[in-house]
Amino acid sequence: MRNRSRIFWGLFLLVSAAILIVSQLHLLTYTFTFWTIVATIILVAFLIKSLTYFSVSGTVFSLAFLAILYAKPLGIASLSAWTILGAALLISIGLSLIFRPFLARHRPWMKKIYKYKYQWNGKGDFNSDVKTVDDPDVEVDVKMGNSTRYVESNDFKSADINVEMGNAKIYFEHVNVQDTAVINVNVSLGAAELYVPRDWNIINGLDNNLSNISENGVRKVDVDSPNVTVQGLVSLANLKITYI
Repeated sequence: MRNRSRIFWGLFLLVSAAILIVSQLHLLTYTFTFWTIVATIILVAFLIKSLTYFSVSGTVFSLAFLAILYAKPLGIASLSAWTILGAALLISIGLSLIFRPFLARHRPWMKKIYKYKYQWNGKGDFNSDVKTVDDPDVEVDVKMGNSTRYVESNDFKSADINVEMGNAKIYFEHVNVQDTAVINVNVSLGAAELYVPRDWNIINGLDNNLSNISENGVRKVDVDSPNVTVQGLVSLANLKITYI
């Protein structure tokens, strides 16, 4: 995590310097406004962060928004923003399917992910996948579906949650943590809700890529509370942590 953060900030500063120099030297015929430069730096920051986390959707949509921003100099002004975003969605799905083995090698938490199967219910959607898990190490993988997990463990250690264009709800209500635990999340173009005991001391190690991360409920942390780190990347998605 620290290595990726160092790479991100290093590349971000280098690219920001390049954009600033090019804009001031007027090396390009296209005139950049101040807010265009600011938006470009922000989008490039998200692009670099997505690349360091091997996030396909984050990378594709960062490029899509840059394409919308620079549609005129790129010669694609005839394309509407919705057309570009729609194409980005299809490209994101296609690349995720093609590069899934590569992504699994670079995301350790995806190597042992359960291969869930969804059944078509004839009404235009997939049945929600609901299971109770009693292992100390929990693994959840959701793609274009809905999953609910009820975790029951007397010695919870870790959870690896991967959600792409889907929704997941994970309940940690009947869970005991002996000392520390970690929850790895990778949420892209979807939503994940974590329901955790209010006496957990949640340590936020999340990276936010154009997403909404929120907390709900009242925490009651004391000296005996276990430390639980929630880390990973939330890209163009929603993550909600609710204390129960």
